[in-house]
Amino acid sequence: MGRRHMLRLAAAALGSALALAACSESGGDGGGGGGGSTPVAAGASVKLMAILPTGTAGSNYPDILAASNAAVRGLNARGGIKGHKVELVYCNEKNDAGTAKSCAQRAVDEHVLAVVNEVSATGGIMPILEAAKIPSIGSGGISIDQSELSSPVSFMLSPLTDYPAVCPALLKKAGATKLGAVGYSLPQADRLMKMAEIGAKDAGSPLALEPRVPIDTSDFTPTATQLSRAGVNGTVLVVVDQGAYAVIKGGGAGGGKYCHALGVLSRNWLIEEGAAADSIVFASAFPELSQTGQFPELARAVQELDAEAAAGDADAATDKRISSTNTVGSWLSVQVVEKVANAIPGDELTSAALLDQLNKTSGLDLGLLPPLDFSKPSPIPGAQRLFNTTMRGVRWDSATKTYVPLGTEAYDALKILTQTGT
Repeated sequence: MGRRHMLRLAAAALGSALALAACSESGGDGGGGGGGSTPVAAGASVKLMAILPTGTAGSNYPDILAASNAAVRGLNARGGIKGHKVELVYCNEKNDAGTAKSCAQRAVDEHVLAVVNEVSATGGIMPILEAAKIPSIGSGGISIDQSELSSPVSFMLSPLTDYPAVCPALLKKAGATKLGAVGYSLPQADRLMKMAEIGAKDAGSPLALEPRVPIDTSDFTPTATQLSRAGVNGTVLVVVDQGAYAVIKGGGAGGGKYCHALGVLSRNWLIEEGAAADSIVFASAFPELSQTGQFPELARAVQELDAEAAAGDADAATDKRISSTNTVGSWLSVQVVEKVANAIPGDELTSAALLDQLNKTSGLDLGLLPPLDFSKPSPIPGAQRLFNTTMRGVRWDSATKTYVPLGTEAYDALKILTQTGT
């Protein structure tokens, strides 16, 4: 996840766009219409659509597409949805606002049952899907218009927008005894820093220091010195990737532990840092693929990814499964469609019927998360469509160049925020 995308992640958590979000939305709401009431014909395939960028000069997500294909392959092996074979249609939004809207309109025109794993920073997709009553399951939640977090057709599974609330507990788990947080001196950053404050109090270690820096800061040595002099040995990073790198480097060998959301810091950077990167822990949305012994559903996910790779999809190969946020999250989105669509009463299969069934669904057990309740939107303002609020901890292991689970505990950000108060 690059600088722009991290800024948008922060904006989503705040409920307002950060000033430095670089992309602007192009005009027009798109056509919409149709779609939702068109049933799948007897013997015809059911279409799902993935909307995300690949092959661009910006951020790309071929691993998400590969995991989506793997999940659909497994779904078809189990007989599809209500006896219909499932076809995954891919639309490359190319990190372009106009193209993203065209992808949404294509979903309407092709009468897809649902959009799965939409990842687009440009915005404009959800209003088109909403007008056509096409549900979007498992979006990245990074769009500049924040619509994935609020649209009634959106069903988000990744709670990483709330990571600062969980990081204090992870830092303590990793051995930190005195906590601090670094954020930007912007009003828009207040909510993220407040989450870190609440999480620290909930963990029994109120923040000792909370330095703020200008958004264009490049030299974080004074900030790292402040933290060190205050005795802070566990820091919540509420800054974009480049800022996080600078804070960690500024702290040197005595900087203690650091925490961020999984996927923000580049795996290549972590590898280049060697053993110094072992001081970093991350809030992760889902269990790691290495935890197949603990989670049977992960074993099934790995089997389906292996089958997709064996069929010639290079992006499904083991070395491309970099982040559980991407791989496991995208695989789970297809599982949601399978379980909920097969529960629709009768034989008529439409996106509107799926949307209706989703809104009635509670106690949905995917094996990797607490049971999901889509019938009750989240009470967190600006994040009503975030239905999974549980995160886990991982740490970077330089010896194996992989993420390693930081214990077996799960941390509920919603419970932390509501128990302590926002």
